[in-house]
Amino acid sequence: MRAWIVLVAAVVVFATVPAGASAQTPPDWTVSLAGKVWVTSGWSNWNFKSAGVDPASDLRWRGVDGVLGEVSADLTWKRWVWMLSVGGTSLDDGTLVDEDFARSDRQGRFSVTRSPVDGGFVFYLNNDVGFRVVRWDQPLFGAPTAPPAPAGYVDVFIGYQFWREQYQAFGAQGSLIVSPTVVVNLSEPRSVKFVTQEYTRHSIRIGARTQVPIMGGLSLKGLVAIAPYTHTDHEDTHHLRNDLRNPVISSANGGFGVQGEIGLAYAVWRGLSGEAGFRYWHFDSGSGDVVSRAKNGSEGRAQLNEAITDRYGPYVGVSWKF
Repeated sequence: MRAWIVLVAAVVVFATVPAGASAQTPPDWTVSLAGKVWVTSGWSNWNFKSAGVDPASDLRWRGVDGVLGEVSADLTWKRWVWMLSVGGTSLDDGTLVDEDFARSDRQGRFSVTRSPVDGGFVFYLNNDVGFRVVRWDQPLFGAPTAPPAPAGYVDVFIGYQFWREQYQAFGAQGSLIVSPTVVVNLSEPRSVKFVTQEYTRHSIRIGARTQVPIMGGLSLKGLVAIAPYTHTDHEDTHHLRNDLRNPVISSANGGFGVQGEIGLAYAVWRGLSGEAGFRYWHFDSGSGDVVSRAKNGSEGRAQLNEAITDRYGPYVGVSWKF
């Protein structure tokens, strides 16, 4: 909450900064279209506590990697900025580790399975509006050059993000631990769908981005944002459970997220630029409710501990500004 207050105050303060930081008058409006390829590594955790056991069940998705495509559009009018980006990909890699416990602190484990990921997807949408608080043309080294040399700027923004990530695990290999001396092997073939989980997040984004001309057509670009409020919905379907009305639903309000990226861009010709860098996204839902419904109509409730998702990796892209 304190970070949210600081950023909002920064927007108000910077909005009063005079527009005279430029050596030449920029055009009233510009449009930029871009495409990126983001090579990501990903993982997610989902666990809950029930009947005094914390955690009672823990599902960890590891190595759910994917190559995401993204398209985006920026519109700048005087000092106002609108940014829209959409991205996503299918997922067919990774491992699910599913554990159940009889006592808190991960003690008394009585079930553990591992399953390969062979389906799913990632989809996200960012829609932000912002204000260009500073603009300049002088590079860090050398004198300003004629276009297509980039201009420098600092934007602050606030907006909305939709993020949905789904995983499907097939088959299972593991153990049912009846007692310290009695262990039953669990095995399901790869052809059997075992678990599907879907994370859906609606977030407020607050942040800033910058472009710093270094020399010639080379510039440094960066973005940092936080999500001070997120509504998270989660669906968990155990396809071989015949006692439940799938899916098990969990939800949480609040939590916290952080996003950042940094890269180098080079203006090559008439507004055409290439870019390469690294991006990191993280979301933690915080605590919430888990609701399950049995086939006999009864309802069970538990407390969600966390629904965490991380994605990170390098990206390359091109943009055209006109």
